[in-house]
Amino acid sequence: MAKPKNSSPPSGAEQKDVESVSFEDSFHRLSEMAGELEAGGLTLAEATSRFEEGMKLVQFCNELLNNAELKITELKESYRSAGPQTGFDDLDDDLDEEDPDE
Repeated sequence: MAKPKNSSPPSGAEQKDVESVSFEDSFHRLSEMAGELEAGGLTLAEATSRFEEGMKLVQFCNELLNNAELKITELKESYRSAGPQTGFDDLDDDLDEEDPDE
């Protein structure tokens, strides 16, 4: 059975399906809900429901961002420990150096 497009990320027993919900989809839904809340016209129950769903989406997106940051940090550390190599960090340092021809 397909999930509705506007559903929030799964929780509890459905956590195994969380990978099927992307950060981009969650962020887009969060943006839509913020627009609905800002526009007004919702009943108190609807606004409360949107706010609750939005807070769950914020938590979900933050978790995905934290996991991505951790993975990037781990990858950088693993490449650093492999020996001296030119990487993204080294390229950033080169941009800070002045060009001797100027």
